Amino acid sequence: MRSLLWEDLTRTEITELRDRNALVIIPTGATEQHGDFLSTDTDIVLSSEVAARAAARVTAFPVVVAPRLPFGFSPHHLSWPGTISLRLETFLSVLTDMVRSILDAGFTRVLFVNGHGGNEAPLRALCGQLVTDGYAVGMTNYFTPSESAWIPMLKGELKRGGHACEQETALMLALHDEEPAEQQRILELIQGLEPRTMQPWMAPGSALDPITEAGAGWPPIFHADDCGYFGDPAKADIENGERILEATVERLARFFTEYGQATLRLGVAREKAKPGFARPLGKL
Repeated sequence: MRSLLWEDLTRTEITELRDRNALVIIPTGATEQHGDFLSTDTDIVLSSEVAARAAARVTAFPVVVAPRLPFGFSPHHLSWPGTISLRLETFLSVLTDMVRSILDAGFTRVLFVNGHGGNEAPLRALCGQLVTDGYAVGMTNYFTPSESAWIPMLKGELKRGGHACEQETALMLALHDEEPAEQQRILELIQGLEPRTMQPWMAPGSALDPITEAGAGWPPIFHADDCGYFGDPAKADIENGERILEATVERLARFFTEYGQATLRLGVAREKAKPGFARPLGKL
């Protein structure tokens, strides 16, 4: 196929992909503030670029990347210009219509590849509803399958992903390998930035973070006086970004293959359940 991107293809080419049981990827992300050094399209650039590179490595079956959704659920970033957030119901409705359009046309399986933390809970809930309704769609964050590989590569104080963090900054540096001026701009702006390890949902001066400790839920609120990042972006560099990018793409491609080949349950059985305990289906 001459392109992995849905928007580049004709209806005939897309029909051929459908008939070859192609896996369809839908990149999701956000358009939102990423501090003073990363562009507002960071999340959707990372999810779509990593997804496309991973799709190109899959050999077991065709993979096609659907048009990306550049806006996400980002109300917690609205204090700053640059953020464009969809209402939760709008976000879910648009993605529902996309999935139904794709699967009702005859494709067999869809995967959301997400790049924005605020989208994760809505996407999981949406997949739960669509799968029980008979639509085969799952989700992953582009960075999750590879966390065990790239987290040890981080050089800063925060050994995890964040927002406009070391990992995101390093990846954006790596992806701008043909734009040295943009790389230099980012490198100059992150120089000397202090690490931020306290979650953005905590107000200044707080010594206790019960949300993180208990694994509870509270959105990270980026107020108008906020630095706009969470993590240690000053530790990002081009070379480490290239290493993180390679690990992320390689593991995501592996997940695409495993996801596309896995036998997954779909829909809800409509017959009445019988009393008693069912036997387990066995072990992997």
